Amino acid sequence: MKVLTCQQSKALEERAVQGGCNYEDLMETAGAAVAGFLRERYALEEKHVVVLCGKGNNGGDGFVVARRLCDLCLSMTILLVDGLPVTDLAKKKLGQIRETAVEVYSLADDRETVFARIRSADVLVDAIYGIGFHGAVREKMLPVFQSVNESPAPVVAVDIPSGLNGDSGDIPGEHIQADATVTFTTLKPVHIFRPAKCACGTVKLSQVGIGKKCIASQSYDTFVIDEEAIHGVLKPRDPESHKGTYGRLLCICGSAGMAGAAVLSSSAAVRSGAGIVDVALPRSIYPIVASNAIEPVYTVLEDDPQRATEQVLEQLSKATACLIGCGLGQGPQTDELVYRVIEEAKVPLVIDADGINAVARNIDVLRTASAPLILTPHPGEMARLLGITSRMVEESRVSLARQFAAQYGVTLVLKGHNTLIVHPDGLQDAGGEGLFHGKTAYNSTGNAGMAKGGSGDVLAGLIAGFCAQGIPPFASAYCGVYLHGKAGDRCAEQTSQRGMTPSQMVETLASLFSDYE
Repeated sequence: MKVLTCQQSKALEERAVQGGCNYEDLMETAGAAVAGFLRERYALEEKHVVVLCGKGNNGGDGFVVARRLCDLCLSMTILLVDGLPVTDLAKKKLGQIRETAVEVYSLADDRETVFARIRSADVLVDAIYGIGFHGAVREKMLPVFQSVNESPAPVVAVDIPSGLNGDSGDIPGEHIQADATVTFTTLKPVHIFRPAKCACGTVKLSQVGIGKKCIASQSYDTFVIDEEAIHGVLKPRDPESHKGTYGRLLCICGSAGMAGAAVLSSSAAVRSGAGIVDVALPRSIYPIVASNAIEPVYTVLEDDPQRATEQVLEQLSKATACLIGCGLGQGPQTDELVYRVIEEAKVPLVIDADGINAVARNIDVLRTASAPLILTPHPGEMARLLGITSRMVEESRVSLARQFAAQYGVTLVLKGHNTLIVHPDGLQDAGGEGLFHGKTAYNSTGNAGMAKGGSGDVLAGLIAGFCAQGIPPFASAYCGVYLHGKAGDRCAEQTSQRGMTPSQMVETLASLFSDYE
């Protein structure tokens, strides 16, 4: 599902109008959508509804809402909190309001009445500023915002809560805190990126009459991963194929005390559909891993570090993708192995966990890579890569992830609630017809039950398994993240968030894939 910036949304509307729509119809449909949401959500027959309108077309949407509901509500009031309308369309809609029983008060003329109406409202509708708002709220508006936020009445925002920047997840200053937001045609960045999305409340997406073909033709930077995106990646398997058709994945994972990481990552890779999964691991943990994951083949590494590295590089030359880092352990020998693999790899390389920790100690090694890289850090690992705190990462997830991916030319999977997947090269084809493209993919699957050791190993194995099958890195990453979260959601339904385990998620992948076959 595309997520459009404010400029892209305006360009889409212009294209729709050129194609036969008109702005008045779009406004009427948008206002009707908000009115319908209010009817469904609240018993308006017994409610005093107050619509706060600005002087632009967002205010015009508010006038339509009021007109559509005026005969249904106990009472309906419009508050002109930023002056009279300045756009022709908003002026027209206010003129239509003058012919109804709707009360209209202006902040400039009836200040006490305006604040009294806000205090007495049963439902408040925020139609002050739309997606065109930038900068800080003017001082004269601050008491209005404060009054709305102090009201016990639910607040429904039209398009975006006033005071927020539609293109950002940042909160620039004073803003209206909405309980729900009704937006139109597509989501905007403000609706999905933290912390601004928390100010939007429940987001309802409504269509206003712009055709699907018109929407499909609009360029975009961000998308929410959905079923359409996954169906574009998971194609039917060729009935005349063989194991070689689906690639060979080399997993360099596991160490003494962390055998489970090798089990989980390789098992997830097998479940992904990879043809052959080769696990390179120390002799000391081979019996444990092989007895718990019987489908992979194994490269048992010699104790001598130099000889072990030679074995790894030999197997790497046969692979169609590689995963390194899950449970690998830390130390100078591990670091050197990771650096050699990055330098020598000619196939997509997924770097996770201790592989990321090794990179953090020598970040410039990423510039030596000639193959596509996918890094899968959680916030703590991302902080180590950047030399900052985890809190700083969480406060600027989107911008930091985009900057890092572009700077080092990697596909970045920044894990956490609503994992982000960032393409290194911005807007471009992700690898073929049917695959989504864009700079940033946003994931909506998953739950708190996945916050357990081993979940990241499952994800890394899944992404690497897709890469081994020839799926482009960015598509492998967003497909893996979405399905990993969906498997977690299914496990939570079957067992509970508290009781679910990463190994159950691996098993769940089998039935999950049947949905796409």
